[in-house]
Amino acid sequence: MAYLFLLVSLALVFLLIFSKGVLGKNDGKINSDVKNKLDRMLRIVCFAPIIVFVVIVIFILVHFKSRSYVRLSHAFFVADFWMYSVIFYYITIMTIKMKKLFTSITIIAVGVSVFSAIYLTQLQHYEGVFRSVNLMIPNFFAVVMLVVYYYVNYKLLTKDKK
Repeated sequence: MAYLFLLVSLALVFLLIFSKGVLGKNDGKINSDVKNKLDRMLRIVCFAPIIVFVVIVIFILVHFKSRSYVRLSHAFFVADFWMYSVIFYYITIMTIKMKKLFTSITIIAVGVSVFSAIYLTQLQHYEGVFRSVNLMIPNFFAVVMLVVYYYVNYKLLTKDKK
């Protein structure tokens, strides 16, 4: 089961990179009013993980003193899935009138991201899934997901300003 979630995270990374390319090729067809409204959402999502991690670290230091490494790993991995669901939602709305097949793929990506985030939100599920795996492996995948997310987010938000 652990490898399934790792494979899903890797597939979402590649799909996000591919989606950025499709949006780049079709940016002339995008409604600028809708894009401006959705850009605000992406800007908020840029800062939300930082705030969440600060709050989680404070909770771990003050209240949850056991299994801090597992808790941080869990928060990191699940937050990435939530961020991916938001950016795939953004891409879905932007491409809804462009390509029907591509839009259906991004809708599936939103569903997979949300399902993965909801399923792994409980710490017991996360520990059960990654019981037989060294926690450095999901942390590595989470870092890859985070770097690709911020790269694509930056590219999506700055392509109008060129």
